[in-house]
Amino acid sequence: MRMGSVPIVDADAPGTAAAGREAGSGPTVLPGPRAPRQAPDGDPPESPVGDADVATVPVTADTATTTTDTASTADTASTAVPPANAADTGSTAVPATAPTAAGTATAAVPATVPTTTPAPPPPAPATTPTTTPPPAAPSGGAAPGDRAPVDRRRRVGRVERLGRAAGAWIVPQVPRLLVAAVAVAVAVGAVMRFATPSHLWLDESLTVAIASRPVPDLLHALRHDGSPPLYYLLLHGWISVFGDGDIAVRALSGVLSLLTLPLAWLAGRRVGRIAFAAGNGERDAPRWVGVATLLMFACSPYAIRYGSETRMYSLVVLLVLVFGFAAVRALERSTLPRLATLTLATAALVYTHYWTFLVIFTVAAFLLVQAHRRPHYRRVTLRAFAAMAASAALFAPWMPSFLFQMLHTGTPWAPKVQAQVLLDTVFDWAGPQSTGALLGVVLLGGALIGLTARPVGRRELAVRVTGRVPGRYLAAIWLLPLVLAYFVNMFGGSAYAERYTGIALPACLLLASLGIAQLPGTRVRAIVLVVAVFSGLVGGWQLARTERTQAGEIAGRIGALARPGDVVAFCPDQLGPAVHRALVRHGPLTVREIVYADNTGPALVDWVDYADRMQRANGTTFAAEVNELAGPDHAVLLVRADGYRFLEGACAVLSDQLATLRDRTVQVERRNLYEGASLERFSTLR
Repeated sequence: MRMGSVPIVDADAPGTAAAGREAGSGPTVLPGPRAPRQAPDGDPPESPVGDADVATVPVTADTATTTTDTASTADTASTAVPPANAADTGSTAVPATAPTAAGTATAAVPATVPTTTPAPPPPAPATTPTTTPPPAAPSGGAAPGDRAPVDRRRRVGRVERLGRAAGAWIVPQVPRLLVAAVAVAVAVGAVMRFATPSHLWLDESLTVAIASRPVPDLLHALRHDGSPPLYYLLLHGWISVFGDGDIAVRALSGVLSLLTLPLAWLAGRRVGRIAFAAGNGERDAPRWVGVATLLMFACSPYAIRYGSETRMYSLVVLLVLVFGFAAVRALERSTLPRLATLTLATAALVYTHYWTFLVIFTVAAFLLVQAHRRPHYRRVTLRAFAAMAASAALFAPWMPSFLFQMLHTGTPWAPKVQAQVLLDTVFDWAGPQSTGALLGVVLLGGALIGLTARPVGRRELAVRVTGRVPGRYLAAIWLLPLVLAYFVNMFGGSAYAERYTGIALPACLLLASLGIAQLPGTRVRAIVLVVAVFSGLVGGWQLARTERTQAGEIAGRIGALARPGDVVAFCPDQLGPAVHRALVRHGPLTVREIVYADNTGPALVDWVDYADRMQRANGTTFAAEVNELAGPDHAVLLVRADGYRFLEGACAVLSDQLATLRDRTVQVERRNLYEGASLERFSTLR
């Protein structure tokens, strides 16, 4: 028996019928067994010979085609191949098809079949319809009708290749791009803390004037100011190194504000871990809450505004975060070092601002409630409570001054507030105008989600109106101190001012960040964060770049008008510190200064029994005193602003009385600023 072997040839190879399309492709390998050919009408497979005599050609099921099928394809070249003479070759030819790069090409595949009996007469050769090749293109290129589709396919192919290449480069860079975007937002927020052009207003000028004194005089001045000493002592050391210029003294608050950022990030990650451990957050919650909290603090208009102001509010926010870390670590494991840290953090808070007592009382009450409700938790919570109470020993040296301030100072300038101030506080934190309203909605919405919701699947949130852990605790530390402050304002006479509410800002931002991290879908979270960052930076820029006082403008005008010996009078006394500082920085003083109802001079404001002293003062009497001090040969320059509490119309009476004695001209009109004032000049006696 003779066996004949015939190679499988690619129909698109040179010299084949299909080679005119795309010559040069190599031979095609046909893997796998080939299925028997089907009859055109769907009958069982054709078998010209017995089963034992059938030769099969391996071919994949998805590429095997009949000659009839290939004839219907425009890109298929087929040729009718009659079977070889069995007597000469001992084999029967079976047509087979194979795919090529250009399409499906039909190849004549002789398969060897051993025979022991005479082969039956060969069937009549089947005529396979062939596809007429397209007319040859002119020598100059493709046919005119085919040029446009070919060019279009080429352009589409180039675009697709470019898109794939760009995607292959961008996708691995996405994490780096996100990190870069976060870094840019944080950097912009950081720069804004040092970019304010405003002159120092009343509170800042007072702070610098007190901190510039020797330490004994500093502590004595604070008895009349009503503030605790920690920030003033820090600023005292800062001034001794960097000087008392506007940029220098504000830089301390900027540095303190920047120190809150890493702590905020760590606090956010811890909140995310607690949420995940409690089943109220996803596995990536620590990362998302950490990044969201970092961005919220970096781009917070409140943090930017008071990071550029020479006051203690940036230090308050920083110490509230430190206090929170110390309390949580002491509850995790009540070792002596952790308890001592909690004691020091508590003492630092009360030495910075008296409103921090409200946060401390809230946390202390929480510890006592937990000790009562959870007996197994009682020992740890009572130890933390004792550590906080131990801070009273550290506060004892300041206690006499504190008691004097509580009895004689305070905030007589502050009016009563309404209950809606609790909601207004959030929008005050969010900044001015429409961007502030947008950020306020984000904060409130995020806080609500962080309090009540947890993610379920990829598109749903499960809501529990009673709150979830840790959202309940953050909401309590945010809201309860503000509620206490509201009642103190209503019944105790203490001021409720937006700048004091920084004690509750960290808890609110952490809760809102937790809510953003709970949103379903990375894209939704990213969009909300972009909105919060954009609106926060816009609001922060507006606050940082806004002039807060007319002190610089008025001082410049006084410098241009005044002659040596002229009198500068201030009504009310609260206008004195900022204008006096600006005058001193213009050069040596050649004018005499006098302050309404205050004998301490223009650099400070004496808040001791302030309301009683203002009500006893008289505008007419003070006008006579100013007129006598100026004498006939010197002019009077009156720095004036109406509307201050307890002064009623005293400053207007003063101006009118001087106008009856001297000619009055307005040199500077009062503008609608945080601390606006006017300047009036009264000439020498007629």
